[in-house]
Amino acid sequence: MAKILLVVRELNSLDAMTEWCSRLAGTASPELSILHITNGSGIDEPLWKNWEDGGRSAFNGAGAKQLDEMESVQWSITTTANVFRTVSNAQASTKPTLLILQGRLDHPTPYRTALRRLMDEVPCAVMVLRLGEGATGDGRVLLPCSGGPHSRKGLKLAADAFGDQVTALFVEPAADDDSGDVGQKRLDRHLRKAGVLKEGVGQKVIVSNDVYGAIREEVTSGGYGMLLIGASGASSIRRKLFGTVPDRLIRGSHGMSVAVIRGERPVGHRIRDTVERLMHVNVPQLRRSERVSLFEEVEEKTRWSFDFAALMILATLIASLGLIADSVAVVIGAMLVAPLMTPLIGGGLAVVQGNWLLWKQCQKSVAYGFLEALGIGLLTGWVSDWLGFSLTNELAARGKPSVLDMGVAFVSGIAASYCLARPKLSGALAGVAIAAALVPPIATTGICLAMAKFDVAQGAALLFGTNVVAIVFGSALNFYLAGIRGKSSAEGLWAKRVMISCALLMLGLMVPLSSAILNQLAGGPGLELALNEVASTRGVAVVELDKRPRKNGVRIVELTVESSSPVDDALVQELERAAKENTGEEIRLRVVTVLVREG
Repeated sequence: MAKILLVVRELNSLDAMTEWCSRLAGTASPELSILHITNGSGIDEPLWKNWEDGGRSAFNGAGAKQLDEMESVQWSITTTANVFRTVSNAQASTKPTLLILQGRLDHPTPYRTALRRLMDEVPCAVMVLRLGEGATGDGRVLLPCSGGPHSRKGLKLAADAFGDQVTALFVEPAADDDSGDVGQKRLDRHLRKAGVLKEGVGQKVIVSNDVYGAIREEVTSGGYGMLLIGASGASSIRRKLFGTVPDRLIRGSHGMSVAVIRGERPVGHRIRDTVERLMHVNVPQLRRSERVSLFEEVEEKTRWSFDFAALMILATLIASLGLIADSVAVVIGAMLVAPLMTPLIGGGLAVVQGNWLLWKQCQKSVAYGFLEALGIGLLTGWVSDWLGFSLTNELAARGKPSVLDMGVAFVSGIAASYCLARPKLSGALAGVAIAAALVPPIATTGICLAMAKFDVAQGAALLFGTNVVAIVFGSALNFYLAGIRGKSSAEGLWAKRVMISCALLMLGLMVPLSSAILNQLAGGPGLELALNEVASTRGVAVVELDKRPRKNGVRIVELTVESSSPVDDALVQELERAAKENTGEEIRLRVVTVLVREG
């Protein structure tokens, strides 16, 4: 670690800060950039100069002895009203491996706020260092090991910089006589996960039920100049740097320094941060008032209630009658009445927020609504079958979903969530509800199950499942782009898993859905149905349709039929015309006749 950017506000602590810099770099001559921040207006870009070019006089001799001995030092005194932006620009230009920020209890609030943002957002490793009273930058380093990933990062950084001058401390609860051995094994595992050799650092295990008391006891044993704590981000800075325990450690003529360190952010996090910055600049973000209104509306409309159940019953009855009557207009009317779109959008919002209670509420409404609609569809199908109704085109159409239906549902989820989040566009929700059919596929599933048309029922159920996954995923993506975020915590892990599951399900569903559309483009079940309709008028039944390689640019289709007599040329020509109308291309038929005689 040989390239460091040091940010200071108080020059009287520069000697100790630069001593720690050289020790953290693992060399007496690190590549060091010192940025001295002063209050002012505007945002000035740091102008870097070599230490030999007036550095000693510019810093009033602070840190001069240490800095004079370093080979590569550049400095800048920058006046700014935005500490975060200035330091971010300096980090982007110098590209350090470690950014060290001076932490003090008497820093003004804007500066402390900037420190927290820098800890969260800067891609390189970051350390916030609070010097003890009378600190000189020497002494051993004590690093309590908590077992978390950020503690491991801090341990790795400290081990690389200080070597055997760092002591890894592990506090094991006093459970029994073997607690010490258990603690040693856990510390060994912690070192191994951090990639640190056991021989490279000091180790100590204390058996105690008071973690902070054990740390204080070890600190007071003497010889330590710094307490180094691994931290996940800004949320832990104040507690670990400015709490009661650090204050007691820092005070006095031999007070030790306390530092919080975070390792370099992973590449994936940096890519995500870049994307989010681009979104904030280019995509309109929802204001706080708009987010509050959205949350209130979604929570209210996604709750399972009598009104929700009544609308599901009415929408399913309308859809079922329209499907049996083969009426497109009636089916569209059912789409407008159905309330299922809102809980699916709410599911997307719950995933982005990490809101488990809202997610359960939405899934409850979707599940109950599905079961209710399926039951009505079954009942309608039994009655229709008893009255002699058969499979209609509207029913058959929902039994052949394709990847295009997934695309429609995904875009509809984005459009519906976009309109719901912006009240001025709520009038467009009706059109989105028509585009993403939800109730008609459920009704089709129930009706076809009652009619024993299991292939159509299976396709309709697949269509509904595809719509659900795609709408949730699309709405979640839109809410994320609009700036909605949940709290970063382990409780939100389920939401990430749901998003990953939705993405994987969409990829998995593309296989059967793509094969369906490829078959259609190649002349699949739709072509066979069209040819069978023509053949049946002559008392001929289509048994099998087999697609052959093209010849001279013309598709060859071999058709096997059953007939009581050989097929004549006139029927073959009619079949070829029907195939051309169905596929929109020239097709040459080879008709194989299987003679069937009935006794």
